[in-house]
Amino acid sequence: MAKFGGQSQQRWGDNTLNANEYLRDIFLTDLSGRPVGTGDARRKGAMLVLVFFKTTCPTCQFTLPYLQKLADIYKESGKVTVLGVSQDDADTTRAFAEKFGIKFPLMMDSDLYHSMVYGLSSVPTLFFADNQGIILRKVVGFNRAALNDISAQVAQFAEVEAVKVVEDDDPAPALKAG
Repeated sequence: MAKFGGQSQQRWGDNTLNANEYLRDIFLTDLSGRPVGTGDARRKGAMLVLVFFKTTCPTCQFTLPYLQKLADIYKESGKVTVLGVSQDDADTTRAFAEKFGIKFPLMMDSDLYHSMVYGLSSVPTLFFADNQGIILRKVVGFNRAALNDISAQVAQFAEVEAVKVVEDDDPAPALKAG
């Protein structure tokens, strides 16, 4: 089976992406072996949450279930796509997804090519982009306020009532470094 990603992809500069820049589209193989690309979200007219993670990272283990909650909250609206980019192999990533209840698509970047292209220095790193591909927010680590702000922006875009991803009584810290 063909796998997508790695050195065959277009090369970009090595600087990290930040807010107000265009998201660099990536096209990788997911856990089921099928190709998944970030451009698919734009073609659907959806906002995109793209998170790079490592399965052994405690902050990633902590953060991704909240991203699953975000995906679940707005699933019916079809106005947000959540994609994960794992820095591990498919078997390890599959076990991670099962353990932490992650159902949104997870793509493999086991050679770290796209992580390097994006200029990542820490995981989890989350990029939140509008339906045109403009990065609205970059979040490194876990950030309670950022997740709730992203939820509010998605709700406004979807024209539905906003739901907090991290409730006020949730014991999660305000910030947790990656």
